[in-house]
Amino acid sequence: MSLHDALRRQFSIPANRSFRRLLAGRATSFLGDGLFTVAVMWLVFELTGSTTYTGLAGFLLRAPNALKLFAGPLVDRSRLGRVLVGSELLGAALALLVPLAAVLGELSVWVVLGVLPFMALTELFAAPAQTAALPRIVDRESLVRANSAFSVVTSGVDAGAQALGGALVAAVGAVALYAVDAATYAVAALV
Repeated sequence: MSLHDALRRQFSIPANRSFRRLLAGRATSFLGDGLFTVAVMWLVFELTGSTTYTGLAGFLLRAPNALKLFAGPLVDRSRLGRVLVGSELLGAALALLVPLAAVLGELSVWVVLGVLPFMALTELFAAPAQTAALPRIVDRESLVRANSAFSVVTSGVDAGAQALGGALVAAVGAVALYAVDAATYAVAALV
């Protein structure tokens, strides 16, 4: 094997079809999450004009992370496929609550803030399920490359989505990005 082939193999994404589907689902989900983060902050500030409420929204997005200690063991005892698909479908349904409230003329900061922790909880279960699925679908020698790909894709897509989110909010509005987020959840569940 040439040096070129060895380097290409070392730094390539595993060719495993299941892994690529899981990676695509994770990337799609993180795209929606990045857009959603921008939309939430923008919408809360737009509805209230208050940095206090905007800070509260940021807290509610992150607060469920304190429960990660409990999420892992629950995911380990569950069927990973159901956790992955179920968390994405639940996220899609929750994301649609804000556009629905807007259509019905009931949109308020309390609707937005009320949905936030529940949406954050869906990711709390999806991320450990995705991580737990890796050793089940990727052979041992490809596991480090698979984890690296997950890390790079997660960070890159999230950062890019947040940058894109600002432009999209300005173009179509924050409520519309909730619908886009719901669509990314649905696509991730299908993948």
